[in-house]
Amino acid sequence: MFKKVIVLFAFSLFITGIAAQTNENLYFVFLNTNPDRETISDQKAEEIQAAHLQNIDKLAEEGKLFAAGPFEGGGGMFILHAESLEQAKGFLQTDPAVKANRFIVEVFPFNLAYGNMCGAKEPREMVTYQLIRFTKNTDASDALAQLRHDNRVFMYELSNKLKVVAQGYFGDMLDGVVILDTDSAGEAGKLFKKHPAVRSGKLSYEVKTLWIARGTFCE
Repeated sequence: MFKKVIVLFAFSLFITGIAAQTNENLYFVFLNTNPDRETISDQKAEEIQAAHLQNIDKLAEEGKLFAAGPFEGGGGMFILHAESLEQAKGFLQTDPAVKANRFIVEVFPFNLAYGNMCGAKEPREMVTYQLIRFTKNTDASDALAQLRHDNRVFMYELSNKLKVVAQGYFGDMLDGVVILDTDSAGEAGKLFKKHPAVRSGKLSYEVKTLWIARGTFCE
């Protein structure tokens, strides 16, 4: 499968690299572009971006940041390692771009159900994957039980049909993300549209093209 690859030193976006990993006490962060962010000069934006990247390196060196990558079209994601949700949110407040309200931040406890955290390999390269975020549309107890079952079965079947790079849930087996090694968002969307809970309207999803350092998920 052909995949766009860019040597990391020539790609001035999010960077990640950790020597040792754990799959415990993980927090998934969405950095959503703030549509109401202040209009600033190009120079100021570049300064904030540079400081943002420096802070990513710092968090990674301190063992607080396990993964980071931008989405095509804006925004991005982090996976943090912290002792609590409050601590994870505190780590984000060291980010100049977050403090400048360039992003609307969402933070979730993250249970990595498939895949591992290894950190980027040397020489570092950026690759593209398709990240699917799925969200439940119901709170009915009987529907939630069926949704958990459907998620388990569908994710297992998906892993047999296509390379699943990583998959996990936000605190339960209802909302979460799956990262697929496929070339286009359209292809990923067609696959996930076959989820029984999507067909019944109990689950919504969105697909984002993710740039991330090869080896982050031990792939």
